[in-house]
Amino acid sequence: MTDSLSTSYEVEVEEKINLIALGNQEVGKTSFILRYINNSFRKVYLSTMGIDMQIKNITLPENKIYKIFFYDTAGEERFKSISFNVLKYSDGIVLMYDITNKKSFDSISGWMESIKESKGDNFPVVLVGNKSDLNEKREVTKEEGKKLANNYKIYFFETSNKIGTNVEECCSKLINKILEKKDKLRKSDTKSYRLSRSVHIKKKKKNCQC
Repeated sequence: MTDSLSTSYEVEVEEKINLIALGNQEVGKTSFILRYINNSFRKVYLSTMGIDMQIKNITLPENKIYKIFFYDTAGEERFKSISFNVLKYSDGIVLMYDITNKKSFDSISGWMESIKESKGDNFPVVLVGNKSDLNEKREVTKEEGKKLANNYKIYFFETSNKIGTNVEECCSKLINKILEKKDKLRKSDTKSYRLSRSVHIKKKKKNCQC
């Protein structure tokens, strides 16, 4: 996947993709998004209040340009209802915990229940164990992360916003999964349309009194 530095609305966009980052407060959602969008990192960020959003254009094979809208959500309990309202319109989710914070990992099951209630099963989700550069403070093993992801049948990455480890790879995997799902839906809709049209034509011929 090749990134375009331009975020101009003048670029002819093939399709828009809505991503959302979910997870407890201070797991690193904001810095993850900014690392992906701008390839930048700041040590200190203000806590997100409600919802924030960043935009990036990416160029995929065959020179198709997609505009990525990446929504950053607050992890505080009082803002969860806002996060879930945005969730309704998302195409894919980065569900994040902090490998140095066991509580954030234990909260993943609750987030997944909310995702299933809103989006159903088989929705594109990637589980992210963030802050892998702080390995000496680790409270959640990589094996625990993998096992949980396997239980939910979703992708898993450990990432570092500070170093940039796996941030691009994680988002690329999620976007590819989203596009695969969209392609299947388009093919299914086309097949259904052809079938209904075929049935309609046959009925019309049957009713013909020629």
